[in-house]
Amino acid sequence: MSWPITRFEIEGESMIPNFQSGDRVLVWRWGSVRPGDVVVFCKNGIKMVKRAVSRKGDRWVMRGDNVNASTDSLDFGEVESDKIIGKVVATY
Repeated sequence: MSWPITRFEIEGESMIPNFQSGDRVLVWRWGSVRPGDVVVFCKNGIKMVKRAVSRKGDRWVMRGDNVNASTDSLDFGEVESDKIIGKVVATY
């Protein structure tokens, strides 16, 4: 059995001003993602946190809140739904 909540630590400046590097967040692994949700996902073996902007079939366009410092779907393409770990629900 896997727990519905997991933890993640923000790294980098791509989500400033909403999240700072070093912020710790709780991630809800069950349920659906909607446009505007901040999610943790795995792309090319790297876990990242970005905002889900839009859905195209079973793929999501992800963007960082800090467009000047973000590596996101503009760089690595869309993210498959099954690569999304969950959505950020709280900081601690």
